[in-house]
Amino acid sequence: MQSDRDAIPYYLILRAGCAPYVLNANRHVLRREASPLLRAFARARSAPTSIAEDVWNDFSGLESVSNLERMDMRAYALVQGAESEHQLRLLSAL
Repeated sequence: MQSDRDAIPYYLILRAGCAPYVLNANRHVLRREASPLLRAFARARSAPTSIAEDVWNDFSGLESVSNLERMDMRAYALVQGAESEHQLRLLSAL
């Protein structure tokens, strides 16, 4: 059985003074909370990057994130592309 791509967390976004965002592959918000385990997984898996790029415009607009804030927000990629269906299901449970 294949995982629902829209339900799998692909990104963890940290914003100062706000709850973190967990986003799917299309950068749509799945939830506005992240377990300590998901945060640790993100930090161990990848380096944080800025969301100042154009690909983040839709997310930033929907969440009313200013251009200045975008430079300080950090995104962690949770999925690298080579994960098995089992690994993606486990990630969805974090």
